[in-house]
Amino acid sequence: MGRRGPAKTPTGVKLAQGETRPSRVDFLEPAPRRAAPVMPADMDAGAKAVWKRVMAEMATAEVIFAADADVLRCYCEAVSQYQSSMRTLASSSPLVRYRDGLVKNPLHQIVRDSRDAVRLFARELGLSPSARAGLNIQADGGGGDMAAEIGLPPRLRVVADGA
Repeated sequence: MGRRGPAKTPTGVKLAQGETRPSRVDFLEPAPRRAAPVMPADMDAGAKAVWKRVMAEMATAEVIFAADADVLRCYCEAVSQYQSSMRTLASSSPLVRYRDGLVKNPLHQIVRDSRDAVRLFARELGLSPSARAGLNIQADGGGGDMAAEIGLPPRLRVVADGA
């Protein structure tokens, strides 16, 4: 059985949203290495185009890191599949003949499933307007010491950092 309740908000997101209460910040949360993900060579051309577009837009925001490469790949492939299935559906009919009559084109389900996958992955990566709504990314790309960002005094920073 999965975890109950809403997903926990990452510490970086809490800090970007302006959280100032030390009791609500997880100082032991693992932080990914601040490196850009590398595009896999075996993706299709449509997914590669999406990857390049997303990284061109999000590179300066420092939201997507190397640890997110698999999620970003899934997002790019879902967008590519959505675009491909939409083109195929647009060139066909909304109804198709089946045995004794007309039925809804099965491509509708493929389009819907890939659209839902795009929406979910976009939310995970902060690529939708609602996912970015609460974030305040610093123009200089600054970050680092979580304890300093919420304004803890130096004596508490040592305890918060685990030293």
